[in-house]
Amino acid sequence: MIKTDVTFVIVSYNSGKSLRGAIESCLTAVETYYPDTGKVVVYDNASEDSSLQIIDDFAKRYPKTFIGIKGEQNLGFGKANNRAVEASPSNMYVLVNPDVTFKPEVITQLSATLSSAKDIAIVCPKLLYLDRSVQPSIRRFPTFTYLLLKHLLGGELQSLLHPFDYYYAKMPAPEKVVEINWAIGAFLVVSGEYVARYGLFDERFFLYFEDVSLCVDAWQNGYRVLFEPQAIALHLYQRVSTNSKLNYLTLLHMISALKFFAKYRPYKKRWQVVIWLLNFNSKFKSALQFQTSAIPHSRESNFVSVKRIS
Repeated sequence: MIKTDVTFVIVSYNSGKSLRGAIESCLTAVETYYPDTGKVVVYDNASEDSSLQIIDDFAKRYPKTFIGIKGEQNLGFGKANNRAVEASPSNMYVLVNPDVTFKPEVITQLSATLSSAKDIAIVCPKLLYLDRSVQPSIRRFPTFTYLLLKHLLGGELQSLLHPFDYYYAKMPAPEKVVEINWAIGAFLVVSGEYVARYGLFDERFFLYFEDVSLCVDAWQNGYRVLFEPQAIALHLYQRVSTNSKLNYLTLLHMISALKFFAKYRPYKKRWQVVIWLLNFNSKFKSALQFQTSAIPHSRESNFVSVKRIS
């Protein structure tokens, strides 16, 4: 398969309200700067809204540039991104959330920064909320104590008991390119050479912390992660996982956090136990899904249809 110069990747899941705008931003950048050497790939994680119709529409209108992939189940954010990348090998990948829009010149800024040195793996832009205020999208690698206290006590008490500059709040707002620990996966430009050598996301993370892990791995592999403050994108962002004390997304966030610390501290016994418990849960879930799939669901069946969630 011939490599493209750039592949824009969007993973959608019930993203119909904002997906069209994100795709149009990517296509405009391709048409402006990469008319013959750029692709846009959208991988849909079995959406139940208008996302599939939007994908079909773009596939018909841009058959040479646009690739739409309709997943039969929700693979999770990281795994779906990996499948999209496999569909279009490229020298540079631009990972874009379905709720992000940007001007085409942003890509030339980020591309120039990425190609300025061979040891740069990831470059991210400045993200703005809809009211044009700056989203704290660049962050330090979290500590277990910080996340534990924040989940249990909330941000205010955590900051009093365990001060930790997670969001680089004490650092003056950068005006030039700077090195950072990691950036949220809403908009990342990743070296195709790095991906070919080390891969993209760790698929053990279904949702959350796959972006943190990607950046940790990049640094550990001898590469750098940079923030380009002159490149700006608009992000329609909702902190769903922290809107309430406990919900499904909060639970996913906590599980991914445990996986993250277990991944990088396997030599400690308590994290070996965590790894065992998480692996046991995954095997139990797979066995349950297998048993469910074996149940016949014909019109004559007396069994109640069970919708599989994966």
